[in-house]
Amino acid sequence: MKALEKDRARRYETANGLAMDIKRHLTNEPIVARPPSKLYRFQKSVQRNKLAFTAAAVVAAALVIGLTVSTWMFFKAQAERKKAQTERPRASRWRDF
Repeated sequence: MKALEKDRARRYETANGLAMDIKRHLTNEPIVARPPSKLYRFQKSVQRNKLAFTAAAVVAAALVIGLTVSTWMFFKAQAERKKAQTERPRASRWRDF
């Protein structure tokens, strides 16, 4: 839209400016035609660094899965401990017979 702008001050100054913006778009870099939003810059960063973001996502997923499993095992162990404490008096009564 910057190339079609009616106001001359807001258009590209030269054809080379348009060509450079097209080149930036094709190499997944921020373009000059509009001020880049934070989401747009993040998307371009992810597109340029796919391996790094994939590795970070895998590490984050492993941490979340590990935390979930360890929490589940903690609550399971507490339930078993509570069950053992309630069974202990019953077992001692049976030994007395």
